[in-house]
Amino acid sequence: MAEPLSGTILYYDEIGEEGVIITSTEDEYPFTLSGWKDTDHLPCSELKVTFIVAEAKASQITVSAVQKSAPPKGEFDDIALTTEAAIKQYFKKTNEQLKKFSEYESIPKTVDFLKLRRFLMTTYNNLIEIDLKLKESNLSTLHRDLMVLSSLYDSFKQKSKYIKRAFHDLFLNRHEEFTAAQNKLEANKLSISKHNINIDSAENAIEKLEHIANKTPTTSENYPVIQLKLSRVKAIAVDEIHHKRTLEEENLKLIQFIDMIINENEESFTVKYVAEAKIFDQKITQLLNKIAYQFDMFLWKTARNSESVKNFFQQSNIKGKLSTLSYLKYYLQSLNNDNLSSENRSLIELVPYLESLHRRGVLYLCTETDDGLKFKSAVTSIDKNIDISTSLTYDKAMEVIRTHIPDFIFIDYQAPDLKKLLTTLKILQLADVIHIVLVVESGSDDLLERAKKLHVDTLLPTRVPPRTYIQNISDIFAKY
Repeated sequence: MAEPLSGTILYYDEIGEEGVIITSTEDEYPFTLSGWKDTDHLPCSELKVTFIVAEAKASQITVSAVQKSAPPKGEFDDIALTTEAAIKQYFKKTNEQLKKFSEYESIPKTVDFLKLRRFLMTTYNNLIEIDLKLKESNLSTLHRDLMVLSSLYDSFKQKSKYIKRAFHDLFLNRHEEFTAAQNKLEANKLSISKHNINIDSAENAIEKLEHIANKTPTTSENYPVIQLKLSRVKAIAVDEIHHKRTLEEENLKLIQFIDMIINENEESFTVKYVAEAKIFDQKITQLLNKIAYQFDMFLWKTARNSESVKNFFQQSNIKGKLSTLSYLKYYLQSLNNDNLSSENRSLIELVPYLESLHRRGVLYLCTETDDGLKFKSAVTSIDKNIDISTSLTYDKAMEVIRTHIPDFIFIDYQAPDLKKLLTTLKILQLADVIHIVLVVESGSDDLLERAKKLHVDTLLPTRVPPRTYIQNISDIFAKY
């Protein structure tokens, strides 16, 4: 049988029923409630325990027989505690759960899931009611992962907002002098309560003995006995009052010491805690937004292949391409505008956001400023709502791409950074997401075949009449 080890519970999650024990050599052993064998105590942070190691986990865990805390030093010397590791440990479970969704990190585009969550899920459920076959597709896996991560996000937000509790659990409970002072303070309060009881009893006894003494003649043989008892009880009362005042004075110092520890460390802990929580918040939100984009895109891609959904849209006279935006507009038209709930009013605010997502973005990497102006004019004549950016350099083009991934990238075949940009798009896994158009003087089937090997979708000839040039661009937009 393995030799028992001693350690301290570094962290315990009551909801997940799991935690970590750290030994004096700073080795950490995870454990679950099933490995807890002490029926007199429940696991909590800073509890000293004895355990054995089985398969790299702590088991057969019991609370150590003696739980001692050293009294505070006379000068209340501070001690240095590293809280970063404890804070990271606090969010460790969340981080481990996030790793299960790492496959989605490569998704290049995002939508604001928190903004769309309620209506996106309503849309999904409604489409499933129209065609149950949608649930049998790969869409169900995306939906499940989105719901699991959404629940994880809600739990994280709930957990991360209780900073004072975290400060107590992660810092104060690990501060030996604080816990010793706190334990001493509570012990003193209990002793003071006992002294108060003894003082009350003594004062009642004094009152009775003085009453008896007043009625007893000084010449009586009982009088000296009564006076002796009275003096002894008064001495007991004096001692109890003295002990009580001593403890009260000590408690004042302990309270000052406890307040000093809190005041000196709470602000710095909060800064570290908020910074760490912000990192996790951004990490989870970004992942949610990526999965939500994939889910929304795949939802409507699947729905567009469903005869039941297409018939429903046609019968309901829903205009526009099958999308969350067109379905939202249809839903809002069915509401009574004079009696809208706050929830429905928030849906109205979604319309401009979704419209902004549906606005096409176009980037043109050209070699001459005039070419860029000509292209801009042509695109604007086709659709004024298209966001157009032009660039003469690779760096400027990448700046645009990083800010907002365009739907189309037109690249002049003479651009010096043509291959560099195409390679970068491939590395960023954007080559299959963005429609890439090679701008050439004149096109040919042979040139198109060679261009497609570089992930180019089509060609745009420029040595053509202006109307043909505009029509070719319009045809490209219509095709993709």
